[in-house]
Amino acid sequence: MLDRVTIERMRAWAGDQPVLVGLSGGGDSVALLHLLVDELGAENVRTLTIDHAMRAGSDWDARHACDLAGDAGIQGRVIFPLKWAPGAKPGQEGARHARYRAMCGHAGRVGVTVIAVGHTADDQAETMLMRAANGSTWRGLASISPFAFAPVWPEGRGIAVARPLLGVRRAALREYLTARNARWIEDPANANSAYERVRVRQCLGELEAAGFNPLRLNALAARLRQRADRLDQAAFALIEQAATIAGDIHISFAAWSAPREVRFRALAALIAAAAGASRELPLADVEQIEPRIMSREHRGSTHSGVVFEPAKDGVVLKREPAAIMGRSGGAAPLPPLALVTAEEAIWDGRYSVTPSVAGLQLVPAPDGLFTVIGNHMPSDLEIRPLVKDRIRHAFAPDINRAKP
Repeated sequence: MLDRVTIERMRAWAGDQPVLVGLSGGGDSVALLHLLVDELGAENVRTLTIDHAMRAGSDWDARHACDLAGDAGIQGRVIFPLKWAPGAKPGQEGARHARYRAMCGHAGRVGVTVIAVGHTADDQAETMLMRAANGSTWRGLASISPFAFAPVWPEGRGIAVARPLLGVRRAALREYLTARNARWIEDPANANSAYERVRVRQCLGELEAAGFNPLRLNALAARLRQRADRLDQAAFALIEQAATIAGDIHISFAAWSAPREVRFRALAALIAAAAGASRELPLADVEQIEPRIMSREHRGSTHSGVVFEPAKDGVVLKREPAAIMGRSGGAAPLPPLALVTAEEAIWDGRYSVTPSVAGLQLVPAPDGLFTVIGNHMPSDLEIRPLVKDRIRHAFAPDINRAKP
């Protein structure tokens, strides 16, 4: 059942570290857990269960999921409860983002570089249909990747998410679990038609009953994924050719030469890197920005927390100071960041800062950087820009070499 290419890429990226399974306790994740224990051995698997704390009884389900991991022989089992502001209604997308941030945060703390999740062929078809209904571009219709960097930044830095069950139907996993007398939890949210995915799932079920094969959507997604990978390779090559990167990003007019689709993909990643952002701008925004900033008549502009500053032979992308210092009547300034001795801290998604002395904190500075508060010498801080890391996170050139 496990996709062999994805498993080998998992092994290559994880090295001698265990694999962390995101375990909800549902049939998909429990089946993945048992299959990976059979494949890798229980000693090489850990589990993390996220309690979303969005309904009564979720804490019981999390404890039950942890017990199911014990049934599979897993020693390293952790439950992580999410915390929401009073009255918050994050919805499924907000919960997903918080879940990945929590999983990646835990993985980083324990030194794990691969998280395995139980997405199935049904999830792939549902995702493609949902994105099509919401007007996604063709890149969005490529849907779920079997092996990619985690979809959050900076928590997901260097952490791969593997989905070795993307080719398997949900019903087949239930049959597998039943055959081995394994237990799992049925989440009542999976039957709640208030959620878009549940409605799409019901729609696909009706289409399948009428003779439509949902796996045709998956075949199309796979072809689009290949095209998306080729676009990413071309965009990354353009960045290497045209951009000089340190704390800021300098794009050369003369070297910024590629098909428009490649240029837009590259620029979206560069803007996210300059802002330290987790998400890239929509294509429609990038299509408006690119011709403006790459014109020799451009006199400077800002967008999404980034300053586009004209240079003699190109344009410089740097962090907009107001985005971290705060705006009058608008966004609040970034809060102070307390540093812990010998522990890496990430400032604004753009800088890695590791102190060798205690009692320091970072606060926003008017130049778009930060000021260090507390007694220290320059040598007491190891500071490294993360702009290049953020770009590699977008295109995953390293992770794509983790192939059998």
